[in-house]
Amino acid sequence: MKERVISTISALAIFAASMMPMAAAAAVVDTEAISPGDLLKCESTQAVYYFGPDGKRYVFPNEKTYFTWYVDFSTVKTISDGRCATLPLGRSNVTYRPGYKMVKITTDPRTYAVERGGILRHVASQEMAETLFGANWSDQIDDVPDAFFSNYKVGTAIENSSQYDADAVKTATVTIMQDKSFDDAIATVSIGTELNGFVPLTLTVKKGTRVTWVNRDITDHSVVSDGFSSGILSADEEYSHVFSSAGSYNYSSSIYPTMTGVINVVD
Repeated sequence: MKERVISTISALAIFAASMMPMAAAAAVVDTEAISPGDLLKCESTQAVYYFGPDGKRYVFPNEKTYFTWYVDFSTVKTISDGRCATLPLGRSNVTYRPGYKMVKITTDPRTYAVERGGILRHVASQEMAETLFGANWSDQIDDVPDAFFSNYKVGTAIENSSQYDADAVKTATVTIMQDKSFDDAIATVSIGTELNGFVPLTLTVKKGTRVTWVNRDITDHSVVSDGFSSGILSADEEYSHVFSSAGSYNYSSSIYPTMTGVINVVD
């Protein structure tokens, strides 16, 4: 049942995100470097995703959520549908940036402030809301569709102003990487079909990052370079290597030589 609920929420989120305006969608550039923290969209859809260090894509359920984090769509990178499908969906959606606004759902009269990690804290009174968000506090409330409310967790209520500082909360969480408590010392490359290859083809990481290749295909693959080799990877198997020195590392598949990729390691 839990898996079914997650699938339903993800499907609804993708539908909602497909309504987001993308006035200046970029051309498909499959060789463009993609790194954790980048914004992605698939070639034939308008849904926008956050690319996590776990190699998964996390959907923005609507444009209101998106614009709590970004001012426009200028940094969104477009990849082919085949390579996009190689990247699995994350088990949760992107939530509101902490401290940016308050939220509520249509079936619940309560209003919540947002903490890091999608934690909601009930704002107990109008007076408290005004103290926390100013005289125009009522303009700082967004409705979250019921279907997306499960992306959040309800925490303790805010009883006094010392328990929540909206500006401080917002300043402390400036990236989705921080909000979701992702480890920035890991990165994941998905191995797709021979046609789709490694996704991303080019990945830029910091020195000391552990890169993991996961075989998302139904056939065997491998990862081979001068300094490391995975051996044969069956479906869903993975291989990891820590890059301790800066430089550019080319790799390929011993089974499908046309499949190549690059890891750029920076200080």
